[in-house]
Amino acid sequence: MMHCIRTALSVVRQNRNKAAPIQRIFKINQLTFGPPRCYLSQIVDTDQIVENICKGDAELEKKLRILMLEVEVMRQDGRYAPNHINKDQWQHLLDLSTRNQRASYLRYLFKTEKARENFKAKKEARRKENPVIKPEDSKENEDDLLYGIQHQSLFLRIRDQSINQFDNYRALQAMMFGQSVVIDCSYEDSMVYKEILNAAKQMTFVFGDNRVHKEPFNLHMCNVNMEGQFMKQMRKNIPSLDEPWFPLNIHTESYLNVFPKEKLVYLTPHCREELTKFDHDAVYIVGCMVDKVNNEPLSLAKAKRDGIKMAKLPLDRYLEWAPGSKKNLNINHMIPILLDLKLTADWEYSLRHIPRRKLMETKILAMQKRLKHNPQLQSVVMKNFKLSNLNKLAFKEKKFDKLGFKEKKFDTLPFKEKRFKSKRSLYDDENI
Repeated sequence: MMHCIRTALSVVRQNRNKAAPIQRIFKINQLTFGPPRCYLSQIVDTDQIVENICKGDAELEKKLRILMLEVEVMRQDGRYAPNHINKDQWQHLLDLSTRNQRASYLRYLFKTEKARENFKAKKEARRKENPVIKPEDSKENEDDLLYGIQHQSLFLRIRDQSINQFDNYRALQAMMFGQSVVIDCSYEDSMVYKEILNAAKQMTFVFGDNRVHKEPFNLHMCNVNMEGQFMKQMRKNIPSLDEPWFPLNIHTESYLNVFPKEKLVYLTPHCREELTKFDHDAVYIVGCMVDKVNNEPLSLAKAKRDGIKMAKLPLDRYLEWAPGSKKNLNINHMIPILLDLKLTADWEYSLRHIPRRKLMETKILAMQKRLKHNPQLQSVVMKNFKLSNLNKLAFKEKKFDKLGFKEKKFDTLPFKEKRFKSKRSLYDDENI
């Protein structure tokens, strides 16, 4: 069987030149994709990748070689398939169960690869259009010193490495004297692959925002699976994560074994009690979870199961929330809010980190902008607004009639049309 698969791969590779050009297949005229496509077999030995992934497992090797043949055929057919696929990407393709999932992931890799190539091509084109011309050096005497950006300077230059070390030193000080905040990483099994990558990216932003703050927190990552996909992605984002000097506490055990239970406060949007005042002695817990697929109140259930106090941010008290927007905030929004609240004790200032797209003000401004340039849409919206008011008045009329009061009657629409119209609002997709 292995010999047949290798023979089929070699035949497909020999017929590469017969493949249709990618520009004609995808109707791409102006974009520049850089150099011609060079396939994985031209860069990395396929047998070496198979050996690193399978490690002698014959069944897994058979599955992987069939998958490689499937990807090669997709390339020859002109479908979405990237030129370069590394070991981790092959491993993820093996974990996907259906062909549609694999095609979707390959399409994502293909678009990401082409976007990177286009960015490099545009950057190179800008460099050629605007070449850097070094100014001529003019000296009155041969022993004169030149001062400037490319020459000597009176000021000490602060390099990026020095700034990085200064921020790490501030984070190390917070580990000794700062207030502790827990990031609960126990939700990896409740997230899909893309959500895990997104959660790792948010955690990277949290570490960066925390260490550059004036008074950073002492961050503790609890319930961490060191061999899970979350930590693999974290090591890619932060290569020095496993170094002993890195200013971040990583625990595989629960926060109940690290901190006193009476000091723990779990921040979850599903509870009823609001956090009205910041407690400098409490240890706040924020769940590291992206819940685009799973909308269950997992953090509320975990806090109740552990028997610790719960609280939520007073969002409705200080902000006017847009209809349809979720009140679940990312961890890279929660930690900056707590940092500013700890420093200033001002809720209105601290809640500035909430994305503007979730607020009513942004929705109204977007609607006004669309209505300003579209009079026909404006008339339709005003008509629906008047119909909505008539429906409200008709409802009040029925209510007063039941109570025995007399009220003026209004000419209303038929019941079916009225029910259809009443469901439409100013924020309906057909009106915006």
